[in-house]
Amino acid sequence: MVEQIKVKHTVIHEDSVMDLVKGQLTEEIKEVRFLTRGLNDTYKVVGKNSSYAYRVYRQGWRNLAAIQFELEAIAYLKENGYEAIGTIKGTDRSNVTEIVAPEGERYGVMFSFAEGERPVINPENTFLIGKSLGRLHRLSNGFTSEHDRGFTIDFTHLLDEPASFIRPTLQKYLGDEAVKLFTETLTYLKEELDTAHLEIGFCHGDFHNHNMHIHKGALQVFDFDSCAVGYRAYDVAVSWWNLLHNYKQQEKECWDTFLQGYEQEYSLSEEDMDSLPLFITARRIWLLGTMLQNRDVWGTNWINETALELFILQLRTDRIGMEKEQEA
Repeated sequence: MVEQIKVKHTVIHEDSVMDLVKGQLTEEIKEVRFLTRGLNDTYKVVGKNSSYAYRVYRQGWRNLAAIQFELEAIAYLKENGYEAIGTIKGTDRSNVTEIVAPEGERYGVMFSFAEGERPVINPENTFLIGKSLGRLHRLSNGFTSEHDRGFTIDFTHLLDEPASFIRPTLQKYLGDEAVKLFTETLTYLKEELDTAHLEIGFCHGDFHNHNMHIHKGALQVFDFDSCAVGYRAYDVAVSWWNLLHNYKQQEKECWDTFLQGYEQEYSLSEEDMDSLPLFITARRIWLLGTMLQNRDVWGTNWINETALELFILQLRTDRIGMEKEQEA
């Protein structure tokens, strides 16, 4: 007797994706290839004349209204001349397909395929990346949507929700002292940010070189899965966090050129810029919480004392740096 199993997440076979997308394209489809698994699954669809990226949203991660908000934002940006990768509407003029998967309802969306490669981090490219984010902030200022995104980039999203996953994990592996330091960090961030007058607007939410390609000297920006209305300073801080975390040797020079590019297109207030170190810490917290929340994506082998001690060390180091800035 075969026992009935529970399913968290299925990877849909390429043949089934082929069947799903046939009606969305007028050209012949030559191949469907699974590209990557993450919070959502992405397939490359190769047509006779063009290539496309087909995203299948994880069940329970984004509902239909949240996806429609994202797609409306992308369409708005493209209509205003921004270099976002857009969606491809099906022959029925819809750009969202409902998929009945074993774990429940999922949604599929076809995008144009971003040609080129991930930008190498160097001063020339970080200037372009900064300029692109500045353009995104400037061009999205008039964007509104009737669809509920489901979250805003605020204290709840960046700090409180991740904390509900981080606290019990710290308690299990490191004990009371780590939980105490983490809680003090949350309080400090909220107190500092709550008193600042920070700009709120549409944000990409995950703006760094892993979510863009460069092709013939021009950027193409994709993966708006984290986009929402929220703190613009956080959007900028994510790019700085990426340099600090992944490109430490180039960080200083490339951060300078990033800001030069950004400020050619858009300007944030002094208070916004002063808040960037706070949002780098908030980014660390959001990312760890997201990884703990979605263990079926990242697994659990990385959850150990060493990784969590590094997280606590980063919080301590961030706090020391912020206090030194305040004293200067």
